[in-house]
Amino acid sequence: MAEKFPISIWNYNNLDDFTSDEVNVWADCGLTVTMTPKIVYGKDDPKKIIPFLDVAEKRGIKLIAYVIGLESEFIRELGLDGYKARFSEVYSIIKHPALYGFFIGDEPSTKEAFEDSVNCVKFQKETAPELTPYLNLHTDMDATEPELLGGKTFRQWLKDFAKDTGFSLFSYGHYDQVWDENGVDSYFRNLKALVSAANDAGVDCWNTQLSSAHYMFRIPNGYETLWQITTAAACGSRGINWFRFYDRSIGPNYHGSPIDEYGNKTPLYYDMLRANRRFNDQYGEIIMRSKLKATYFTRKTYGGYDLFTSLVHPIIKEVISTEQAIVSFFEDKTDGSEYLCIVNASMDKPGVFRPGFDREKYSLTEIMLNGKEEAPYTLGESLAHWDGQWLYPGQMNMFRIEHKASTAEKAPRAIWSN
Repeated sequence: MAEKFPISIWNYNNLDDFTSDEVNVWADCGLTVTMTPKIVYGKDDPKKIIPFLDVAEKRGIKLIAYVIGLESEFIRELGLDGYKARFSEVYSIIKHPALYGFFIGDEPSTKEAFEDSVNCVKFQKETAPELTPYLNLHTDMDATEPELLGGKTFRQWLKDFAKDTGFSLFSYGHYDQVWDENGVDSYFRNLKALVSAANDAGVDCWNTQLSSAHYMFRIPNGYETLWQITTAAACGSRGINWFRFYDRSIGPNYHGSPIDEYGNKTPLYYDMLRANRRFNDQYGEIIMRSKLKATYFTRKTYGGYDLFTSLVHPIIKEVISTEQAIVSFFEDKTDGSEYLCIVNASMDKPGVFRPGFDREKYSLTEIMLNGKEEAPYTLGESLAHWDGQWLYPGQMNMFRIEHKASTAEKAPRAIWSN
């Protein structure tokens, strides 16, 4: 089965709040790697999560076990031997094909917390090498004081973390993109920095995106929900974790989540369903088997990304006009194919993407349904006659860049610099 783009949720409910039927609610919404409700060690019987895992396996999704008592902080409380015994006990009970990994911590902020995270991952990977420990970090990790990371920069710490333990995934949260324009710039700035650090270390970076209004953050609409997936994927994110899925009566300022505190599905549930499933049905598998080579912004740059010009790739001859968009280039790791990916970077305005292409040396093939359907993209007889790609807010389109046979030797591949 082809790998889907991971889409998860933060789940703060208690285990007894649900039956295993809730897994169908997650799967129907297009979630692919979902956090379980909280399992409290010493209070909840871990066996109760097995029916959840059984349904998840049938629906083709994975679950991250959220066990209170197995986060990395308990290494210091229990001692390493005590923690190993507790983890081995729970793991032996719930080991399952649908188990993705265990949640180990959220935003470590002390030297001890970072050390515990490393030790936790190391032990879990030695005991359960098939699993992926899940750690959530801060946004601006490059600003972390070296003294908290053993005297290392974040990037060096992350490289060593991956090399020494098999660590392969972190996420981070950022919500200002559904606040104001400055928040959008901050969103892309953090995305650029953390994806770059992850790529250097050979690990995956996920975004925790907003789906629960609170403080100054508004309830995202359907366009904004899809925008948060497509912009992240176009900039190199390897997964999404939505914050949050359930409203709870004890947090009244948090509202508008996909499911309210009474168990009702809100309009956002259906907006999220369409966004999650539409993205994976169209492009999720291509994104997961491809490597990001470069990302640009048209019209106005955000987050320190470079401006899209006619110099970014040999296929581009000129930029005639275009609205606010992200333009990324990917390379398929299975066959070396080059992809042109465009996303309307506006949350509320439709836009047109209209560059001029070198038609003598290249052609474009539009990719749909992860390559199950594709069609030669007609550029028109002249630049003046081509209307370009019209995209609704947050829409992504992908094209395979083809080198024409008669000029294949003369058609250069791009040499990427960013």
